[in-house]
Amino acid sequence: MKMVNKYLKSKTSLFLMELIITILLFAACGAVCVRLFVTSYVMSKDTVELNESVSIAQGFAEVMRGTDGDIDSVIAHYPNAVRGGEGFFEVFYNDDFEVCGYEEASYVGDVTMTPNGAIQNMEIRIVRLSDYKDIYTLNVTKYMNRTKG
Repeated sequence: MKMVNKYLKSKTSLFLMELIITILLFAACGAVCVRLFVTSYVMSKDTVELNESVSIAQGFAEVMRGTDGDIDSVIAHYPNAVRGGEGFFEVFYNDDFEVCGYEEASYVGDVTMTPNGAIQNMEIRIVRLSDYKDIYTLNVTKYMNRTKG
């Protein structure tokens, strides 16, 4: 009788050991999957930020190229723009990249326009306000067909 009981104990402990190993394996796989999902989410958010920033910067560039190139004619297309000085203005955007005021802003489009003879230069920076990191920068040039500056 003792032999049979010892054999059953051995089998039970082997089953428990196998069960523990299986649980550890599933836990490790779960940790890897969670890390992959988090990385995927962060990459997706960064991609959305970059795509929206490129679109905003291209919008500024198209307005500059479609007008006479003066800062006043460009600002006329952005009623919420905040003029910061000679040749500089900002437009603020919320989390959904919709134009908003400074209080709700998560992003800002900084536009600096610099005349250089008959050429108008525009530097566009889209910046995340939480860490002041540049998301996208675009430099645009327009031939004005007249000397300025």
